[in-house]
Amino acid sequence: MKNPPQLFGIPVDESIMALGMLQADQLASGIDASSLSTRRVAVLAGDGLDECQLNEVRRVLEANGAHVDVVSNRSGPLRGVSGGQVDVDHHWLDMPSVMFDAVYIPGGHGSVETLRQDPDALTFMQQAYEHGKSLAATGQAVALLEELGVALPDRVGEGTSPGIVTDHDAQALERVAEEFVAAIIKDRHWRRHEPAEAAMAPLMPSSSHQGSTGLGPI
Repeated sequence: MKNPPQLFGIPVDESIMALGMLQADQLASGIDASSLSTRRVAVLAGDGLDECQLNEVRRVLEANGAHVDVVSNRSGPLRGVSGGQVDVDHHWLDMPSVMFDAVYIPGGHGSVETLRQDPDALTFMQQAYEHGKSLAATGQAVALLEELGVALPDRVGEGTSPGIVTDHDAQALERVAEEFVAAIIKDRHWRRHEPAEAAMAPLMPSSSHQGSTGLGPI
């Protein structure tokens, strides 16, 4: 017997889940860019991050109204690969992924290795992905998402996994940021967990089902 789908570890009726995804898509289609002012984006990083990548992506996010927080495993400023410093807003144990609408992981060998070796950082990314949130990664951080089993687009603009934006060579940072903004505006990407044929099937919800897509800031 086929196991029922789960949402946050809880078995969910397929028709209710499908209805929720359809309603989320319909709501997202009516959201304009100004709504990004209510969104919080976590930058997950450690010492040795590429601050140039971070600065470019953050510039576009903040220009569109997003609130950007640097989240790390320490409270002091992070050292960048180009010699700069980046202030840390939160420790990831104090501000888990459920507090954010999206996550950006910049490159930088030292930073990526810090994340790779820390179970809490991996959980942060994995939960954001499983909760349908938008994720972006640049430089060495792209490989980190791949190691977590995230289906990556072949190149910027080809979102084979909805809500995922990457640039391995970090040569198109402004476009990455713009694609990331567009993904965040669409809100949650529940359909990334749905088989392609099911996503395309017409929805015929039963009148006996009642529910809401208002799952709160998780």
